[in-house]
Parts: sequence; structure tokens; C-alpha cells
Amino acid sequence: MNSRYDLSHNLENIVFNKLIYKGYYILVYINQGKEIDFLTEKQGKKYFIQVALSAAEDKAYNREMRAFSGMNQLDKKPLITTDNIDYSSSNITHVALKKFLMSKSLEEL
Repeated sequence: MNSRYDLSHNLENIVFNKLIYKGYYILVYINQGKEIDFLTEKQGKKYFIQVALSAAEDKAYNREMRAFSGMNQLDKKPLITTDNIDYSSSNITHVALKKFLMSKSLEEL
């Protein structure tokens, strides 16, 4: 498959560029062997961000949520998707892509 048409990676690139534009320091983070797309930090505040085109299918939902397993409950963990369904849980905040792109900072989410 031509990577130019891989929507999931393109979406990650869009989120990455927006985070850089907003002034965040960004790393890829590995949590118990599972990759979290971005660990961002700005002014001492950290966010562990997962990005997915959609989490509507059980397989995708489980994959994205499993990356956060075992993490400190106090850590901020946004899941950014294009879905309109709210996948938020007690310690994970689902954020629609449009809301993320329109926000000035991660604190608004």
C-alpha cells in the first residue's frame, strides 16, 4: 500500500504537526511493550496521546486502550479519533479530531 494513502499515519502526522505548532515537546513512549503515539510535555504538564482513525471496531478499541494499561491513573490520556462516539472512561478522555484541531491547548480538552 502506498503510505501516502494510509489515513491512520496521515492522521498521526496531522496531530504531531498541530502539537509542534502548539509548542509541545514530543516523544514516542513505550508502556509495557505497547507503543503510545505521543508523550507530550509543556510547562511541566504531560499527556500520553493515542491517535486512531476510528475506535469503533472492538479490535481497534482494545488495541488503543490496551496501550494505556497499567499507567498511573492521574496521567492525562487523550484518545484522538475521527469518531463522533465518546469513548471516554474514568481515566481516558476521548477527543474528536475536530475539537483537538480547534483547541488552543491540551488543557482545553
